[in-house]
Amino acid sequence: MNEQSYLIFKLNHSYYGIPTIAVKEIFFVPEVAVITEAPPGILGVLNLRGELLPVLDIYQQLGQLRPSFQLTDSMIVLECQSQRLGIIVSQVDEVQAIATDQITTCLYGQLEKSLQDGIAIGITTIKNSIVKILNPELFIQYATAQNIPNPDVDADRVTNGVLKQSPSLVVEQGWYDHLDLQARQVLQKRTAALRCLIDNQDTTELIPLAVVGLGGEYFGFELETVHEFTAIHKIAPIPCCPPHIVGNINLRGEIITLLDINDIVGLPINAMRSHSQAVIVRLKQRVAGIVVDAILDVAYLAPSQLKPAPGSRYSTNDDYLQGVAPYQKWMMSIINLSKLLSSDILVVDEEV
Repeated sequence: MNEQSYLIFKLNHSYYGIPTIAVKEIFFVPEVAVITEAPPGILGVLNLRGELLPVLDIYQQLGQLRPSFQLTDSMIVLECQSQRLGIIVSQVDEVQAIATDQITTCLYGQLEKSLQDGIAIGITTIKNSIVKILNPELFIQYATAQNIPNPDVDADRVTNGVLKQSPSLVVEQGWYDHLDLQARQVLQKRTAALRCLIDNQDTTELIPLAVVGLGGEYFGFELETVHEFTAIHKIAPIPCCPPHIVGNINLRGEIITLLDINDIVGLPINAMRSHSQAVIVRLKQRVAGIVVDAILDVAYLAPSQLKPAPGSRYSTNDDYLQGVAPYQKWMMSIINLSKLLSSDILVVDEEV
């Protein structure tokens, strides 16, 4: 069977797939600098380690209404024939192998407009959701055809590998007006981190972490185990469970058990807490959702930054604590998700 790997992502309430061979990297959305008199369909540019990366309005290309930017949005960097562009999506879902014969060009007997335009190359179904498979080459061809400044031919704007801010590049404040000051600062820190070249540091050694807020503190989850972030809409309670088992949710047909790890990491359990967001984590065949107060960032941690947790930080509740590391002006605790999911924490006694 001929299969190809696709990155599945979400725009509003629709799912799309793109060949992983065209995906260069993924990170949480930073601030995007807008080019005055930008070509249609181009949101702006991002200084990605000295390279001027055009950012395509994928929503416009697909005929969707673009929602307000959120901290949990992701930017996917696509590359084809050494040309790159970025697209901002509301959620990166998973990587899925799809057989060629599972992709059709018709939906309910009708040829989709996106197929007619060449934007999509086919349609498939994953877990009862319709997924349109997109053609990344078309997006890249469109972006590269626009007259966007390039640091390779604008050498006077580059110093020590860092692109200088041009008067023609401005941050469009309206895109971020709905975010509070703390959220804006997070976006700006992401932009600054992406702008700088990483010197004397092998990027393969860096540990990518999802930074979340929990009980007024910061925690880091290794992205290798994180599958996706999701909003919680309806929780089905499970009888005869310990306090850390919140209940089950139905995530696109898959039943996921939600965990409240506050007590596990030594934080007080708040019975009145509203469960609105969760981090879905996977380890082999084990899947769970961890309830969090906020999904804040993706940070890259050098192994040398990881330090043993102070003995008094969580008293005896440190079985799942991998260590602590600096995050902005504070310290965050790194949770060992592999150890957490390998334990009997998900075992539910259903006997009354």
